[in-house]
Amino acid sequence: MKLHKFIFGLSILLLAGYSVFLAVKFPSIKEIIPIHYSSGGADGFGSKMFLWLEVGLNAILLFFIGLIITYPQKAFGMESDFLETSREKAIKNRQIFLSVLSVIITLIFCGLSLKEII
Repeated sequence: MKLHKFIFGLSILLLAGYSVFLAVKFPSIKEIIPIHYSSGGADGFGSKMFLWLEVGLNAILLFFIGLIITYPQKAFGMESDFLETSREKAIKNRQIFLSVLSVIITLIFCGLSLKEII
């Protein structure tokens, strides 16, 4: 299995696990939750449905990152002026970078609202 597919799979598993956790805990979450914080604490409030918006945005971002990882030739073009020694190595490095980025994005999106769920 290729490293970038394994790392990207982790981000999908994290999002799926978070979605299941949110679905289980959703009935016990308060109807109005803080959705914006400043130095003085929470200063913006909204519906608990906002939590599903985060899941949806994360899924959309993962979809587009997944497209780039799956079809790198279309995303990175056919140029040969890469810093790496070969085009294949350059594409592999970019796929790994995007996979790690997808995990970071998922952790940020899931971590933002975890305080409100627990």
